[in-house]
Amino acid sequence: MTDQEMLEELKKQHLTTYKKAVQGIITNNTKGLIEDILSLIKKPPLDSMDSIKTKLLSLAKKEKIILNTEKLNQMVNKFRKDLKSHLESLEQIRQNEFKIIVDKFEPKRTTEIIVIDEKKIEKVNKELKKQIKVQVTDNINILSDSLDSIYKEEISQDKKDSISKQFIKYMKSSYQQQLLDAISMKTMIKDRTLISGINEQGERYLFTKNNSHLFDYEK
Repeated sequence: MTDQEMLEELKKQHLTTYKKAVQGIITNNTKGLIEDILSLIKKPPLDSMDSIKTKLLSLAKKEKIILNTEKLNQMVNKFRKDLKSHLESLEQIRQNEFKIIVDKFEPKRTTEIIVIDEKKIEKVNKELKKQIKVQVTDNINILSDSLDSIYKEEISQDKKDSISKQFIKYMKSSYQQQLLDAISMKTMIKDRTLISGINEQGERYLFTKNNSHLFDYEK
């Protein structure tokens, strides 16, 4: 192998290492984002902080109805578990979209680095938000089908319908909007971290490329 061939091979290895490092940043950043989102759904440490249960209990209290606490807990826990499972699958959407950019990266200029621009991030976030909204709505609809199981005693259908209507309205308006707003905030923070991490990795890549003795032959 000639010196020139060896140099080209080293440059390829350096590029491959760089791309793998960026892939790692994307993977870890996305896993962190999904964990942050799931933290918004999990059961709060105190029942008084559980907005879903609190809303149902307050609606039942207005109607002077006692709820079956065990059935209520089971229903709400199942809602959270199912929603968590569905949202975990969204991890691949964000990872795959960004990793395509990395896979396609072949620098044409000596100073070129991998860049994930804000338009691409906005497009991915729009799709994620759409998918999250669909999953939340679907799981709320499933939750509504279980409401009949939480009553401790026989009550009139009118009262059941009244509680169900008010509760589902709350879940599809206030609860869902607050959740989506919180997710948007978590996403914005992770997007900034992602951009910063990728830029820093690009700077390391260029610094090594321009200053390492491995590339002295080219100089």
